Amino acid sequence: MKKTEKKNASSYCNYNDSFISYDQNRQPNGLQEILNIFKQSRIPVEEQTILEGGFGTGAYINHIRHHVKEIHGVEGSEKGYEETRQKVGNAENVHLQIGNILDLSFSDDFFDAYMVNQVLHHLDTEPAYPHLTLFLKESRRVIKPGGVLTINTSSQEQLNPHSGAYWNYKYIEKAALAIQARYIPVPNLLSRLEELEFTEIKTTLPSGNLFQERYYCDPRLVLDTDFQKADSIYCFYSKKQIDEANILIRSSIDDGSVYQQMEHAAARAKEIGESVIISARKPL
Repeated sequence: MKKTEKKNASSYCNYNDSFISYDQNRQPNGLQEILNIFKQSRIPVEEQTILEGGFGTGAYINHIRHHVKEIHGVEGSEKGYEETRQKVGNAENVHLQIGNILDLSFSDDFFDAYMVNQVLHHLDTEPAYPHLTLFLKESRRVIKPGGVLTINTSSQEQLNPHSGAYWNYKYIEKAALAIQARYIPVPNLLSRLEELEFTEIKTTLPSGNLFQERYYCDPRLVLDTDFQKADSIYCFYSKKQIDEANILIRSSIDDGSVYQQMEHAAARAKEIGESVIISARKPL
C-alpha cells in the first residue's frame, strides 16, 4: 500500500520536512511584544481566548499558553501538529487542529486575539496577494469587537540580500529576491488593514533573534543541511544552486570576508530589526 503523504499548507515549501530540524535552528522572537499587545485589551490577558494561525512546531503556543485562559491553533502541516502536540502535552487550555487559516471553523466574534508568526508569505503565489486579503477578512470575522490581530512578518528592507538583516542572503541572492516577493510590503499591508476598517494599526520591532545563537557568530552553520531545511528561503534553490552557494560561503570564510558581511548585517538588524509585528484592532 502506498504511504499517504502528510498534509502541508505552504504554497512553496514542504514543511513536513522542514519541521524536523526547525526547533534546533529557529527561535520565537517577539514573544514579549505580542503579550504586551494582548495586555492592552480591555479584557485581562489571563481571561483571553487566543488563536494562532499556522502555529508551526508550537513554540509560540507553548509559551503563551501559560499566560492566557485558552489558546487554539490551526496548522496546515501534520508534522507541525504532531510536534506541537508533543510540546504541550496534556495542557487543558490548548486546542489544536489541522486546517486552513483562509477558511476557519470558528464562529464569528470568537477570539480576543489572533496571532500569526512568519506565515503570510506562504499564502500567495500571485503578486496581488489575493489570499492575504482572504486571510485578513477571515481574521476580522473571528476576532471579537475590540480584539486584536498581530502579524509577525518581515519588511522588504529586512530581507534585502545586500543591505538587510540576514548575512547569508547575500550568497543566495536569487532565492532572497524570490522570497522577498512573497512578502507584501509593509505599507501595502497597513493599507489593506485600513480598507477592512481595522483600527489602532501599529508597527512594533520585536526583540530577540529568529535564528539560533550560532547563526550570528559561526558562518559554517548555514552550510548544514538541517539549518537550510529550517529556513524556507532554500526551497527556492535546487541542490545544485545550494551547492554553488555553499562554495561561495566557504571561499568567503577562507578569505575572511564573510565576517565583514556578518558584522554589516548585525548592525543593520540593530537599526531595522529582523522582523516586524503589525497589530490592528477590530472596532467595537
